[in-house]
Amino acid sequence: MPGERPVRDASGMDAPDLSRLLRTLSLPTFGLALAVAVLTTYAPVLLGETTDSGAAIGLAIGGEGLFALFLPVLVGTISDRTHSRLGRRLPYAVFAAPVLALPLVLLPFSSSYAATVGLVSLFYVGYFVYYPPYQALFAELVPPSHHGRAMGIQGVARGLGLGVALVGGGLLLSLWAPLPFLLGAAAVLVTTVALVRGVPHGSAALADPALPGPGVFRLLRERRDLRAFAVANGLWEFSFMGLRTFIVLYVVQGLGRSVALASAVIGVVAVSYVLAAAASGRLADRFGLLRVMRGATWVYGIGLLLAAGMTTVAPLLVALPVAALAGAVLMTLPYGLVMQLTPAGAEGAISGLFNLSRAVGIVAGPIVVGAAIDLAGPLFPSTHGYGAMWVAIGIPIVLSLGLFHLWEQPAPEPEAARTRASLDDLALSA
Repeated sequence: MPGERPVRDASGMDAPDLSRLLRTLSLPTFGLALAVAVLTTYAPVLLGETTDSGAAIGLAIGGEGLFALFLPVLVGTISDRTHSRLGRRLPYAVFAAPVLALPLVLLPFSSSYAATVGLVSLFYVGYFVYYPPYQALFAELVPPSHHGRAMGIQGVARGLGLGVALVGGGLLLSLWAPLPFLLGAAAVLVTTVALVRGVPHGSAALADPALPGPGVFRLLRERRDLRAFAVANGLWEFSFMGLRTFIVLYVVQGLGRSVALASAVIGVVAVSYVLAAAASGRLADRFGLLRVMRGATWVYGIGLLLAAGMTTVAPLLVALPVAALAGAVLMTLPYGLVMQLTPAGAEGAISGLFNLSRAVGIVAGPIVVGAAIDLAGPLFPSTHGYGAMWVAIGIPIVLSLGLFHLWEQPAPEPEAARTRASLDDLALSA
């Protein structure tokens, strides 16, 4: 009605402005997901032309986990202490976007294994310089009432980037080998420009507090809830990476079915991810992020353990969509949870912790799950040992349920916040 004020969130932003901000913040997730998927899917094709060693190819592409063990915490913490006219986070995106794009442009023209490995390594350096500060923008700029929705929109962007890379990239590769890599580079650059232009610089600079928050290692010493989150996030990523690594082998070698069927199973998971990401954010904002995550964890964990007893495709295809939807919720919302635990001024450090805990799961998941298949394989003769995979990836999910109660307790007031409050009190009394 005329004269009515626009509806505002508790943050003071108009609803349309907040929706626009969420979409803008999520754009680089699309570009980065597309670029990473292009690299991990099609770079092995290029590496296969320079080496016959599968281990050498895996080592080159698997460098993500190694870089993620140290770069995210370092860069995220430094960004907490950065001051510029673009704020604390955007300068890293501006710097890292070309560092990401250049290797993608050059990769198709690389003629040696060493050069290809160097370009892949440079890509991962750029990725982990870009991502932790960028991700910290969500914690800084999105009000708590929209944390779930923000993660949902970001999850949809990630799923779309992956889908475009896998579907469109294959078509482009058949036309001209460099095309999917050029697409990935362009996506990173265009979405970064959109981020810098779309995020109000006043809002970005708004996140320059008088005092930076505590470092990540101090937070881990002082905050049991954050230690629990790091463990749980590592367990979740361990499970996801174990499943991603062995699901095709389970269908092909364990069940004796075709690669085409394995691709269809992966397609079900991919579609479920996008659908769950779109819905889970709104559900989390309405019913509580922790409640939605707990329910999804129960469904996903039980579903994985039940799959260990399945020896034919039919029951798997019935149960898989339900478990995939629950798993997709658990993949979408964790950063929304840690946003609620993040003290002011430490957004970059916590984003680094988030990526570090993921890296531990990425590195350990395939190794431990593979060992479980070898050791416990005789207990699952009907699937040639691959039924052990479901137990190995299901137990970590169930174990993570024991940590949820730690996030229901109010977090202790951060030292930086107490210091700032004391300074404010002194200023008022003066």
